[in-house]
Amino acid sequence: MATFSIDIKFDDSYFKKLGLKGEGYEDALDTAVDHTLDDAENTMRREAPIDTGNLRRSISKFKPGKCQGQIHSSLHNPAYWIYIQYGTQAHAVKARKKPYLKFKTKDGKWHSVKEVKIPARAPNPFVTRTARKVAPRLTQYVHEELKNSGVVE
Repeated sequence: MATFSIDIKFDDSYFKKLGLKGEGYEDALDTAVDHTLDDAENTMRREAPIDTGNLRRSISKFKPGKCQGQIHSSLHNPAYWIYIQYGTQAHAVKARKKPYLKFKTKDGKWHSVKEVKIPARAPNPFVTRTARKVAPRLTQYVHEELKNSGVVE
């Protein structure tokens, strides 16, 4: 399954780097993750294209545990984001199980064809843009929450 997610996790080396020992900082880090997840969810929804709006509506946040978070999509076609993020080459879709492909156009008419040519789609790296915008905010939120909780000065 090709789902996307932006994962936020802290390991012990991060705590050591900040000079944190003992307890009292996990709640501050968890709050920082919550703020970052809110920002990431909103930013990714703004960055995602609006063709039908399905991708935007499918983006949500998830907290698998304390000091952890994910942003993911709940679309039925989990690979769809890949086509948006990285673009596609021009290609043809051919009838396989039946002799013709049938589809209805915007004017309400049905068409039957053996092949449909799909044009190339330029990349729209909405996941990358979101990660680049949100990463500095995580650092900012961590420092703010550690100060607010009195763990660091």
